[in-house]
Amino acid sequence: MYTNDIHAILNTYGVEAARSAIMMEISQVFGAYGIDVNARHISLLADYMTFEGGFKPFNRIGIRSNASPLAKMSFESTVTFLRRSSMRGDLDKLVNPSSRIVVGQPIMAGTGSFEIIQNMHT
Repeated sequence: MYTNDIHAILNTYGVEAARSAIMMEISQVFGAYGIDVNARHISLLADYMTFEGGFKPFNRIGIRSNASPLAKMSFESTVTFLRRSSMRGDLDKLVNPSSRIVVGQPIMAGTGSFEIIQNMHT
């Protein structure tokens, strides 16, 4: 048995089952158009949608809970998020990948998570 009702899956089987269902649904949407997306990318989306123990939509309403104003602005409704952040005096510490990309900074993950220093006087 299977349903695409993520809320019902979450209530009956828990957050991990809901996460798996979200991954399957996203894969099927892309698959219908012949688009092959790496499972790790879909996993990141599902993780974001379920990391609080429930599930939240991956749209401007779901991203509203993100603390980073620049990450919010990189998604949808740029002017709305910019206006709200400006009026409240929100601060972005540039710790998440989206906000760092917006300002042209390297992401602090993977190869961007360290520096190599070489002694040139040998």
